[in-house]
Amino acid sequence: MLKIYFTELENAKTHSEEFARCVLGKNLNVDGESILIYRNEFGKPFLKDHPYIHFNISHTKGAIVCAVSDEPVGVDIERVKRFNKCIVERFFTQNEQNYIFASNENVAERFIEIWTKKEAYVKWVGKGMQEIPFASFDVLQMSIPKLRVIKKREYLISVCTYIPDSNVHQIQMKEICWE
Repeated sequence: MLKIYFTELENAKTHSEEFARCVLGKNLNVDGESILIYRNEFGKPFLKDHPYIHFNISHTKGAIVCAVSDEPVGVDIERVKRFNKCIVERFFTQNEQNYIFASNENVAERFIEIWTKKEAYVKWVGKGMQEIPFASFDVLQMSIPKLRVIKKREYLISVCTYIPDSNVHQIQMKEICWE
């Protein structure tokens, strides 16, 4: 089971952990303010008192996403926007670069797709870019864990988890109006 919660909010960075507590409270049927979120040495959040619940949070300007699952999960969200070609050359494999620049249409969207997949993967592992350099793996050639991309208005959300193709229908996307 995988649930993805999304909200648009001006001060997303400031409120992302508070949003996660609210989402986790709904899932655990408790007051979200009572939930203690811990972080491993690389910053991955977890609940010490609920080890069977896995979650991850991401924010970008104007939006927050929180993924909750019974399996380890990583999530990332970015707004589709212009990017610097130097980032592609520095952080992406040649195969990923070829994919991004395969045509002149939707280049920014393909860039964000690869970037968010990479972020979701390192967050799923529980480490960061310093421990797992982005150029050291190719998200286009990964089959396990599963990397899925969801488009929500001008945002791309990538989720990394072990959901078999036969269980894709179990992914639930919920938009929350939250303040």
